[in-house]
Amino acid sequence: MFHRYEYEAQYYEKLNRVPLDVRRKLDLTGVKFSLNDWLAFSLEERTVLCHLPSETGEEQAVLRQFLDFLMRRYRGKPSELTEPLKIELWEDKSVPAEITHKSATLGRTVDLQEWRRWPAHHRYALYKTANSQSQPEAFEQVLHQLRGEQRKT
Repeated sequence: MFHRYEYEAQYYEKLNRVPLDVRRKLDLTGVKFSLNDWLAFSLEERTVLCHLPSETGEEQAVLRQFLDFLMRRYRGKPSELTEPLKIELWEDKSVPAEITHKSATLGRTVDLQEWRRWPAHHRYALYKTANSQSQPEAFEQVLHQLRGEQRKT
């Protein structure tokens, strides 16, 4: 399944950026690649990567293999592997400190009950955007979307 976030909407048609949901899949599988690597893949292949599942160990292995195939085909090198992120970072047991701090800064604190209501992919989105150096505004936009709030223009 492909989970879309409104703040990325302008990139979905051409997939000229790596969507947050694909970054989640990469973090779960421990595969690293650059934006240039992503753009080397065809639009159809990028679309497939968006929709491939990555929840089970078997799905993650298949995703790693497909990414390795694409990297060898288009970049002439194997995929770069790293330690997968631990899902404990965004599990529903407690709200990560980064989320608590960032949401409190906005005057919109995320409490444990709310945190537990969201599925893992949404908790990941908040966790990653709370730690983002390149898109600090993304956290607030994702939080608004998850809460079903209208954005002020």
